[in-house]
Amino acid sequence: MSNDPEQRSNFLKDFYLIDFIVIMKYKKVLLIATLLLFSFYAQAQTANDLLKKTIEVMGGWEKWQGINFIHSKYAGHKYWLEQSENPDGPFITSYEAGEEIRGVHTPKLHKKETSHHFQAKNGSTMDITLADSVGAMKFRDRTFPMPNQLKVGHLEYLRYAPEYVIFNALEANPEVKGQTELEGTPHHHVIYEMNGLEHHLYINVYTQVLTQAQIETYQPYDIFNYPWGKFLTTIKYSLQWLYPNGVRYPAQWDVFKLGKHFRSVTMLDLKFLNEVDSSVFILPPDLPKPPTPSFVDNTLLNPEGLIEVGPGIFTVPGSWYVGHILQEDGIVVIEAPISSGYNRQHIEFLKKTYPNKPIKAVISTSDAWPHIGGIREYVAREVPVYSHFLNEPIIRKVLQSDHSPLPDSFQRNPKKLNFNQVREIMEFRDDKVPFRLIPVNGEGGERMIAIYFPKQKVLYASDLIQFSDRAKTRFFAPQYLTEVNNIVQKFNLKVETVFAMHTSPIPWQRVEEALSEFDK
Repeated sequence: MSNDPEQRSNFLKDFYLIDFIVIMKYKKVLLIATLLLFSFYAQAQTANDLLKKTIEVMGGWEKWQGINFIHSKYAGHKYWLEQSENPDGPFITSYEAGEEIRGVHTPKLHKKETSHHFQAKNGSTMDITLADSVGAMKFRDRTFPMPNQLKVGHLEYLRYAPEYVIFNALEANPEVKGQTELEGTPHHHVIYEMNGLEHHLYINVYTQVLTQAQIETYQPYDIFNYPWGKFLTTIKYSLQWLYPNGVRYPAQWDVFKLGKHFRSVTMLDLKFLNEVDSSVFILPPDLPKPPTPSFVDNTLLNPEGLIEVGPGIFTVPGSWYVGHILQEDGIVVIEAPISSGYNRQHIEFLKKTYPNKPIKAVISTSDAWPHIGGIREYVAREVPVYSHFLNEPIIRKVLQSDHSPLPDSFQRNPKKLNFNQVREIMEFRDDKVPFRLIPVNGEGGERMIAIYFPKQKVLYASDLIQFSDRAKTRFFAPQYLTEVNNIVQKFNLKVETVFAMHTSPIPWQRVEEALSEFDK
C-alpha cells in the first residue's frame, strides 16, 4: 500500500465502499429470507386464525365440541344433470322434503325423504341409514343394502357441511391465498389438501362467515360422475341464521357441479344435539352384505350375451348396451358408454373375434353423460367418432376431463379428436350391411341419431325405445315412441325389427301397437 496519504485515503474509501455494498447485499438477502420465512409462518397462522374466528362466529369451539349431531327438516330441489334433454339445461327437476340426523364428527346419516318428479307424481319416499360407511335403504316394505354409487353420493353430501370443511381445514396445514371477490364482497381465500384433493374456502372479510367452499371431487365409483374425472364441486352457504342456542348456521345450501346448479336445500328447522337415540343408526341384522365396491372403469362387459339382430348387426346387453356392425372393410362400433375400461373390453373382444378387421368408426348416438363415458378409449386409438353435430362440445369436454388419479389410455397418450358431424342423413355403403345415420331432431331426441339398415329392415333407435317395467309390457315415454315413428314415416323406412341402447331386439309392430293403444 502506498504511503501517499491521498492514495491511502482513496483506497480505504473504495475498500469500505465495497465492504459496505457486500454487507448491504448480504443484509438484503438475509432480510428477504427472513421476510419469506416470517411470511410463511404468518400465513399459516393467519389461516388458522381466520378459521378459528369463523368457528367463533358459528357459536364457538367449545360449543361445537359438544355438538355431535344435527337434526334438520328441510325442503329443496335437485337438478338431474345427467338426465337432461340438453347438457346445458334446463334440467329435469325433482322436489324433495325430508328429515335427517347427521353426524358432525362421524360419518353417520339417517334420512327419510319424499321426492316428487315427473315419474313420481304422487311422491316416492325412501329411508336411508348410513353408519361408518355401511348403508341400508328402505323403500316401501323392502330393506336392502345401499348400492355403492348411492353410498358414495351420501358420503359426499356429508363433506359439504360447513363445519366439516372447517374442522378438517384446521388439521390440514391450511394456507391463505390472498383475497378474492365473491358477488362484489371481499373474501379471504383459504386452501388445504385432504386425501389428495384441494379444498378452497372463502370467508367473508367483514363477517368472518364461510360463504363458499370449492371441493375437488373425484368419484371413480359413480357412473354419472366418472366421465368427468376430477372436477370442482361448489357449495354456496347463505341464510346465515342465529339459532336459540347461540349457533349461527347457514339455512340454505346451493350445490354446483361442473359449474351447473345441482341442488338447493333450505333447512326449515335445525337442532344442534349432543346425543340422539342411537337406534336410528342401527342397521338391520339380517341385511345382506353389499357388493364389493368396484371402479366404474372395471364394469364388466358380457360378450357371451351377444345377440345377432340381423346379418352383420350385433348388440351386447348390459348396463348400457354396446353394438357393432360388420362391413367388408372393417367394423363400426355402436355406442361408447360408461367408461374407458368397458369399451376396452369391447375392443379386445372384437380384435379376438375378427382379427383381420379394423375398427373404422364409433357412433355415439346420444349426448347423455354415461352414453359417452367411454369415448376417450376410441379417441386414444384414433378411431373416428360420428355423432349428432350438437354433441361435439360435450364430447370435447369429456376429452378435457382430468383422469390423472387413475389414468386411462387417453390420459396417458392423448390424441386429436376426429369428429364427424351428423347434420343430415349419412350413408355408410357396403354390399351386405349398408346403413344410414339419421338425425332424430325431436323434442326428446334432439341430440340423438338413429341407425337404419335397409337390407335387414332393422332400426337402432338410440335411447328412444325403452321399457318402464321389468316384465317389458309397457314402454317408457310415449313422446319418445312418436319421435321414432316420425323418422320411419318421414323417410319411408321399412322396419321389421327395432333395438336400442337399453332394449334388446323386438318386433317393430309392438311399437306401432303401443302408439295405437295410447291414442285411444
